[in-house]
Amino acid sequence: MGIKVLYDWILQSNRPAHVKAGMFVFVVMLAFCFLLLGIDFCKSAIVSLATTVIAAIVVEYIQKKCGFVFDWLDALATVLFPGIIAILVVLVHFY
Repeated sequence: MGIKVLYDWILQSNRPAHVKAGMFVFVVMLAFCFLLLGIDFCKSAIVSLATTVIAAIVVEYIQKKCGFVFDWLDALATVLFPGIIAILVVLVHFY
């Protein structure tokens, strides 16, 4: 699977909006945990990722309640980049 395939997949449907929303939730929660609460950066990244996952699933659940299909691929698009960032933060923290 190449970068072109991933890029084409992200551009389908309303997935760019999901990617932007996921990054927004992740960055806001990361800033809140790290800067305001003073939690360690690695733990803040994990909490932010968990918050982003919950937000993605809730959005898809609400869309399902409104008559649309629960789309796991949209939820995946929402958490894709926050997940990559969180994994990199954890790897850098432990190595």
